Amino acid sequence: MKKIAEHQDFLIGTLAYALFWMDESLQASLEAAGWERMNRTKSMIMISVTVGINRPAFLARNLGVSRQAIHQLLQGMRDDGLLELVPDPADRRAKIVQFSATADKIRQDAEKAVIGIEDELGNRIGKAQLKQLKQALSKGWGPIVVVPPV
Repeated sequence: MKKIAEHQDFLIGTLAYALFWMDESLQASLEAAGWERMNRTKSMIMISVTVGINRPAFLARNLGVSRQAIHQLLQGMRDDGLLELVPDPADRRAKIVQFSATADKIRQDAEKAVIGIEDELGNRIGKAQLKQLKQALSKGWGPIVVVPPV
């Protein structure tokens, strides 16, 4: 049986590296376009809202921070004109996070940057490989896996 330390190719490490690489490329591109660099947590909030994760409790859970911390982060991002909290039409007691109208320009610049980053990545690893990677990662992974202790 191999020891864990002998494994060099765990998917989780590859996915983390890819996420960090994409986020660093995005942040550097936005900075080059004149925007202030965002910390990774704020960047992950922006990405999460883009893909439809918009309840503060879900954001907190996915980012591994407390509800209090997420509310402080959202307040700061609201003060920066990036996000706003609005009533959830499905649950009047709850709020959802959405982009503010003043965030349109940074969102447009981010979209252009992501397209350019993906184009460059396609040039580096091959357009067909990039397409296959996106297709594989987009497949339904099903519910989480719980591996029983040995």
